[in-house]
Amino acid sequence: MSSEPRTQVGLADVAPELHAAMMNFMAVAYPGKVDIVTRELVRIYSGRESHCRICRNFRLRVAIDRGFDESMVDQMDDLEHSDLAPHQKAALRLARDFLGDPQAFDADAQAELFAHFTPEQAAELILDLVRFRPGSKLTVVAGDEPAEEGLIYS
Repeated sequence: MSSEPRTQVGLADVAPELHAAMMNFMAVAYPGKVDIVTRELVRIYSGRESHCRICRNFRLRVAIDRGFDESMVDQMDDLEHSDLAPHQKAALRLARDFLGDPQAFDADAQAELFAHFTPEQAAELILDLVRFRPGSKLTVVAGDEPAEEGLIYS
């Protein structure tokens, strides 16, 4: 990272019990039932919506190894005409509505989501969104974003 963090204190430093609880929650809440390519698309979409350079530009190699490619990102802006898989479109519609207009997630959107995901998988996607959004905002506020745009691979 090229910017300076605004603090050197982490959650584990100031609230170790809360940090431990958060780590336990993460271990239970993110069981990995949703394929990594779909989760990567949702994570990138969330980063675009929160204007986080890291989240917009970071790419997980494991997702690339399992089929993610940059053309998928370009297709997020027009889901109706994209070549994304139906389950990926459903997950991105959930992300769009969850982050932008929760009232827009109507019965049809819910039916589409459950046509492609189990309730456990839908919960995992929602928890991902809950985790990604504040995480990206914290990165922006902490000054931990890279100074330049550009893809980052890990």
